[in-house]
Amino acid sequence: MTQDLPKHARERIAEMRAKKLFTSDLSVSEFLLVKEAGFDPLGLVMGSSIYQIAPTIPNLAPGQPGCEITDMTRALYHARELAMNRMEEEADELGADGVVGVRLTVRLGTNPTKQWWILYREWQDWARSTGFPRSSTLLGMGWERWPDVAAPMWSHYCQQLGWSPEPPAPWTRPRAQTAYSFGPNAAEFLAIGCAVRHRGGESYKNIHGKPFQSDLSGQDFWTLIRSGYRPVGFVMGNCVYYVPPQLLQAPPADSCELGAYTHSLYDARELATERLQDEAEALGATGIVGVTFAEREHSGRFAPWNAGNGALQSGEVIELFVVGTAVVPSDAGGTLPKPTLVLSANDEPEPLPGSSSQRGE
Repeated sequence: MTQDLPKHARERIAEMRAKKLFTSDLSVSEFLLVKEAGFDPLGLVMGSSIYQIAPTIPNLAPGQPGCEITDMTRALYHARELAMNRMEEEADELGADGVVGVRLTVRLGTNPTKQWWILYREWQDWARSTGFPRSSTLLGMGWERWPDVAAPMWSHYCQQLGWSPEPPAPWTRPRAQTAYSFGPNAAEFLAIGCAVRHRGGESYKNIHGKPFQSDLSGQDFWTLIRSGYRPVGFVMGNCVYYVPPQLLQAPPADSCELGAYTHSLYDARELATERLQDEAEALGATGIVGVTFAEREHSGRFAPWNAGNGALQSGEVIELFVVGTAVVPSDAGGTLPKPTLVLSANDEPEPLPGSSSQRGE
């Protein structure tokens, strides 16, 4: 079962099984509610796939509406499926009934030219805010040599303030968000969740004999179990759709709906939702809860200074991605918990005008 997993993943799973030690990304509240629902956490499980997706722009005749790019749809779906399957394999090896709190993320590789442009603009903003002439920061087509101009500027600024030794310039400091250089047209698809097993020994695996997957929080998972339902799988659907540039704009003086553009995105969402429902039906589900939509733009913007209107020249390539948790009624049944009003005591309320607390009495 673990032949598709790396060596260290197999070693980590074997060690967790031997030592009965679990790791979890559940919060304390989620951990306790999952326990109260009758499940014990077994360990953090994950799956990853770095996938190259070659962008394809259809050559459509003038006046033709948008269309799905089926090759990119399949590639993006397959990449996520590989990550999900590897997470499922780890859970299976731990003897889990399922995985809760699943997060499926996409880490896109950073375009080096775009990243260089971002730093250039950061230096421009700093220079103008500290009083350097605007003309000294406008490098035109030679913008890529901006570090040669920025370095003496920073040294002059530090000398004026009496800073010695000279601290690192703001644009050379580590970024708060990590940038990944996966290569052209590549991205990492990462699935993470917490594997759990039913304490009473009852099997909660799906009809294929595999651990269920759910993106519900610990609180929602507890509520679902108490209500007489159980998850059978994390289901998803997607559609990559191309919208030609002529559909993205109307005459500047008109206020009107972009009907063809609307229809294109409408069609893409319908295709993605239909595929989501097909996955749920394949698991024998009676419904899907926690459905969320996401839109991701995949069209190439190779000129960083043209990022704002590049779509008007090459068109839009947009992926509509929808996910949810497929559920079925539980044999144990259940009753819907009664909603209760909760007044949070974490933050102190603002005093009313004229109250004693405001007057300091």
